[in-house]
Amino acid sequence: MKGGAVMEPREAYPITYSILGLLAIWGPLSGYDIKRLFDHMLSSMWGAAQSQIYKELRRMREIGWVEMEREEQESRPDRKLYSITAEGLSALRKWQTQPPEVFQLRDEMLLKMLFGSFARSADLAQSLRASIAEHETRLLVYRQNTQAIAGAFPRGDKRYNPYSDENAEDPYFGLVTHFAVEFEKTYLRWLYEALELVESREKPAPSDMGES
Repeated sequence: MKGGAVMEPREAYPITYSILGLLAIWGPLSGYDIKRLFDHMLSSMWGAAQSQIYKELRRMREIGWVEMEREEQESRPDRKLYSITAEGLSALRKWQTQPPEVFQLRDEMLLKMLFGSFARSADLAQSLRASIAEHETRLLVYRQNTQAIAGAFPRGDKRYNPYSDENAEDPYFGLVTHFAVEFEKTYLRWLYEALELVESREKPAPSDMGES
């Protein structure tokens, strides 16, 4: 077909497999539930807007990777609950055989620091303090990640893991949580070091008041 590339109906992206993975572990879930899990569970590695999630759910339903059922509610509109299908689970497993893309860190604070010679030291220090506050909050959230996920759904259901015993902890979830915590601790150390250097450049040079 002329006039530009056409997206294959089964073309998938990291957000696609993220949703499939959440449904495989937690499902069935609503789009709102999936967004909450993205915010609590995946924010350290992948973010997603509500509109992106619903777009992917519609597309995956069309290609047979998820199915949807309506759950009636007395005082609210019906909930649309999505579940992963056998074909969706197969796609999730196939994705695991593909090599991941090379890690790329995109961080505006690093860019600001790289071009710090074009900034006032006071402005750079202010940006660093804001980043410190943000990453200290993120570190606290990640340290509480397991508890946050456990309380994310008041249904009382246990998190389903098809590869472990019913009462076993998921070791892979723990590994990623550990990475998120260690990354934030490392980044915070660097931020404090950078702030110390920048603040030292703010101080005026000592005057030679002893000279006549």
